[in-house]
Amino acid sequence: MLLFALSVQAQEAVTVKFTAATEAGGYIPFSSVWVTDLTQGWMTTLNYPDSVLVLSPMVGVGEWQGRNFNMGSAFPNPFNNETCVPLELQEASEVTLQVIRADGKVVATRAMHLDSGVHQVMVRLSNPGMTFLRAVTPQGSSVARLVCTGHGDVDEVRVTSRDCASKRGENPGVFEPGDLMRYEAFRSEGGTTYHSTVVEQAQYTDETVTLFFAVETPEGAIDGLFTINDDGGKVFFSKGNLQYNKNTNVWSFMEQQYDMVELLGQDVGEDYADQDIVSLFGWSTSGYSHGAICYQPWSTSISENHYHAYGSHLFNLCDQTGQADWGYNAIANGGNTEHLWRTLTTDEWDYIFETRTTPSGIRFAKACVGNVNGVILLPDDWSGSYFTLNFPNTTNVYFENNLISLEQWDAIEQHGAVFLPTAGYRLGTEVFNTGSSGLYWSSTHYVENRAKCVSIFDSGLYPQAVDFIFNGFSVRLVQDAH
Repeated sequence: MLLFALSVQAQEAVTVKFTAATEAGGYIPFSSVWVTDLTQGWMTTLNYPDSVLVLSPMVGVGEWQGRNFNMGSAFPNPFNNETCVPLELQEASEVTLQVIRADGKVVATRAMHLDSGVHQVMVRLSNPGMTFLRAVTPQGSSVARLVCTGHGDVDEVRVTSRDCASKRGENPGVFEPGDLMRYEAFRSEGGTTYHSTVVEQAQYTDETVTLFFAVETPEGAIDGLFTINDDGGKVFFSKGNLQYNKNTNVWSFMEQQYDMVELLGQDVGEDYADQDIVSLFGWSTSGYSHGAICYQPWSTSISENHYHAYGSHLFNLCDQTGQADWGYNAIANGGNTEHLWRTLTTDEWDYIFETRTTPSGIRFAKACVGNVNGVILLPDDWSGSYFTLNFPNTTNVYFENNLISLEQWDAIEQHGAVFLPTAGYRLGTEVFNTGSSGLYWSSTHYVENRAKCVSIFDSGLYPQAVDFIFNGFSVRLVQDAH
């Protein structure tokens, strides 16, 4: 007679919890998580809201098949709370079935007389983990290993006529600490299924694994995310500075990030009478009649009280209806829908330049791109291996410290980099400092005749500068990443 030996040296279970988030920040529900043990060769699925995987390690299992009968592999395995194991008898026999947890506790048992042939043993479990089904007859014993991933109401074993659709020889779901695990989440929205990033790692201990879903880059945006506050909010930058066409009444982004419109020393004429394209705007000149006297984008007045958002020096561009912000407009090559874009606040500008924590440690660098001076903003996921930049995160250096060809810039831009050119500024009808300084509006007011802005010049950079609201500055819009 063959003897049966089952020895289990149980270790503490490894619990893996799953969460899902977007690359823009913020947690979201997932539909399911695929879990694969690449070392052992099995896979299971967690369906939301179930987000906890319990892996019960075990070593030292001996499985000796009994004479004149055989137990097949469970199917499915791993399983949620119920599985089926085929038991084949060569002759009628008394059979005792036991369900044994990895810690050795018997949680269910059944004794009966079974005829010869194939029988289907159904096992239901109340808790996840590694479990064993043991069949004992006068002729010997046999064991099947089971991996339960869900929760049920009872621990039960019974024999049924139901067909198990058994797949003999499948790995039953053994886990050993250090197994290489693969995790991938899925979510469905609007009839479309989205895949998360894939995490592959050796699993030794309890852990919470966050699986990230990509954020689709909006139309007209650079493919790079920038964190703007301690809460983890992120934005996409527009692919170029904002411009307005007086003839067509169309707002659009410039085709290249280094493009500029107004020329050094140019006189654009009163209310841009001598030029159709405007890209240096007085503060709050969105084109909406929100309460300012000079709300049209082409305004060249130098009267300080003409540019108050919503008719008061106390309001920011984003206050009230939000229509004082240039981003409220439908941008032709930026989705062509109102209220998609906005202007950064002064605190957000400052956070991008001075506070962000990035893996590379690099946030910005002053540079000359294709003979155009400016500053490069690097996205959150920028790697220093993409391109070597001199004097990163340094404000008081010259543009010429990073001389970048247009070919090199194309490669840098593909990694989500933003370039703010020194497009100068306009005072009344005359344009100054094109090529040597760049001024970019924020949405934040300061005092009665001034607002906050970003000031970029050859040997300096101030993310929270202050200037007169009647000046014509550049506008670079962003779109919140959701």
